[in-house]
Amino acid sequence: MHVARSHQMKKIILGILVLFIGVSIWYLFIKQYDYEITFIANLAPIGAYHQVKELQLGTEMKNHEINDLEIYLKHEATINHENVFLDWQFNRIHDTITKIRVGIISIDHSIKNRIQVLIGSSVVVNEIKQILINYRAKLRSYTNTFKVIVEGESVLPGRQVLYVSSTTQRSKKAIQMLSHNSLLFPKLTDYGIVKNGPPFVRINEWNRITDEIKMDFGFPVVQQDSLPINDTKITYDKIEKQKVLKAIYYGNYRNSDEAWFALIEHAKSKGLLTENRPIEFFFNNPMHEANEKQWKAEIFLPIKNQ
Repeated sequence: MHVARSHQMKKIILGILVLFIGVSIWYLFIKQYDYEITFIANLAPIGAYHQVKELQLGTEMKNHEINDLEIYLKHEATINHENVFLDWQFNRIHDTITKIRVGIISIDHSIKNRIQVLIGSSVVVNEIKQILINYRAKLRSYTNTFKVIVEGESVLPGRQVLYVSSTTQRSKKAIQMLSHNSLLFPKLTDYGIVKNGPPFVRINEWNRITDEIKMDFGFPVVQQDSLPINDTKITYDKIEKQKVLKAIYYGNYRNSDEAWFALIEHAKSKGLLTENRPIEFFFNNPMHEANEKQWKAEIFLPIKNQ
């Protein structure tokens, strides 16, 4: 009886030892990351991606991808004199909520770093955790400055418009708007042209990789057979009636493209094909309204004919 119990005890100890060795091998040599950090951002995945790209970590971007299937960033950085690899992934929870996952690997001392993580003494991981805590607070401050409400499918009425075209980076859209407004708005008064709605931006091309846009900025106007303006920079044209996804944006207009990203996520969740050609209408004059949270814009993303 005693021998049987002793034999059974040895089997249990051996099983525990094998399990321990297996877990150790997995943790030290197979596990994908030395450490993994996740947090939530109140942004669409594309918006979170672009915000992370601005994070100053002394990093060099080695690889990145942004498409309808996957959004990720891969960085190499030097933290506390140690070379580390940071793997960022952005997973949709909602149109305007993203789970950000950051995988951390020490490039030169991964096994040592994993052991230090177990006993809480990894200086590299602790420093990165603090950086990301501070960054998460910065993201929260940013997302508190605006609000996006996705309304869903709608129809954008057709209208006559007067506009100026340009090519720029998405991040410089607001600067181009100001520049074009100073050129275009006086013409309305000089030539007696009647506005017929708030100013707009129409994106004709948007390269999601380079983030370059070709945009029109202008005003809806009362339809006329012809206009007396003799300026090659100014175009008289029409926005066609079309099926769209619609969102309402409140906040500083320089960040209104956060609504583009939310509409893209909404389209994906509904299985809708859309064009990378957002149209925005701005209902407040920033020169007259100091409270940016009251600035309203309607954002439209055209739905492709299917």
